[in-house]
Amino acid sequence: MKNSKVIPEYFVGRRNTILQVVFTALFAFFFINIYRPFGAGEWYDVRWWAFLLASGALVMAGMVVVILSRLLMQLRKRRRPVTLAYYIWSVVAEIFFMGALYAVLELVVLGGVRPFGVLLYVAVQNTSLILLIPYLISLLFFAWREKKMSLDALVRQIRKRPQFILFRDENEVLRLTIKSSDLIYLEASDNYVVIYFQAGMKVKSFLLRNTLKRLEQMLDDFPLLRCHRSYMVNIHRVKILKRDKGQFKLWMDEDGQLTIPVSRSYAQAVTSAFENLMDA
Repeated sequence: MKNSKVIPEYFVGRRNTILQVVFTALFAFFFINIYRPFGAGEWYDVRWWAFLLASGALVMAGMVVVILSRLLMQLRKRRRPVTLAYYIWSVVAEIFFMGALYAVLELVVLGGVRPFGVLLYVAVQNTSLILLIPYLISLLFFAWREKKMSLDALVRQIRKRPQFILFRDENEVLRLTIKSSDLIYLEASDNYVVIYFQAGMKVKSFLLRNTLKRLEQMLDDFPLLRCHRSYMVNIHRVKILKRDKGQFKLWMDEDGQLTIPVSRSYAQAVTSAFENLMDA
């Protein structure tokens, strides 16, 4: 269980859980009235309003199972994180118990003539549709909304970031200030870092006594991407990410005269960073 993946909080948060239960109840109500599963065809002799009342009561009975399951999940969440395995088994249990409830109602209330095993099998199939479809829709919506909120927060954070980067040496003494859009890349050189930046039409450099690892920590708020043990680039200055003979390279200009290597240990982080930029 230690290696089980933990469900994101926004999937099992109290507010989203309530929204999911309400959405599932509404979906189930319309599903039953349109599709008419669970032997509802036997209700042909009732008026439409009576069918609506009966289906509403059926949905409410089924939702009791879901509500109890989600209450247990909330109690568990207080003690330990909700894992993917636990979430899946909870949904499976909801489908089974709700299907059993509907099978019993059809057998007792509607006077079903089919064996209980057959009623249970059909009820579980229909219950799977009633629960899994709204669950999937709601989870996709929660994931989209969370991603949108994270993106909005990132945009606000970027807008609040300072326009200038302050470079300090190993003694915390300010040595250089560069406009963030003019910084091109950093290159480690023993106990020094060479800072390359745009100055008019030329690329100039500045030698700073510090380590690249320490600068990476100090400049965490800026769009700097570590791509190699000896290099860190301004991701907004990268023109092309190209794979050549099994190795990625970053083109810092349009014609490939200035390229920065991407080591294998940083390749995944680099490609993920550019994929995130594309998604944004």
